[in-house]
Amino acid sequence: MKNYSSSDFYLSAVCLACNCTIEKLEKQPGNFVEFVFRDSPDKCHEIIVSYWAGELRVDPKKLISAINELKTRIHEGV
Repeated sequence: MKNYSSSDFYLSAVCLACNCTIEKLEKQPGNFVEFVFRDSPDKCHEIIVSYWAGELRVDPKKLISAINELKTRIHEGV
């Protein structure tokens, strides 16, 4: 099964808030991080399309929690 990955912090936070699961973070050149999800690219793509269309509804608490989790994982190298 192919996994979805993205280097976009906020799109990754949105996917995480929509119940996608982070498998790992991969460090990239230039102090960047690639977020690798266990979920299929199709599932994440549907979320992202809804996001850009302005149709996605996300619980604000879940989104803030997802942003904080990603920041923590980046800074702790997890």
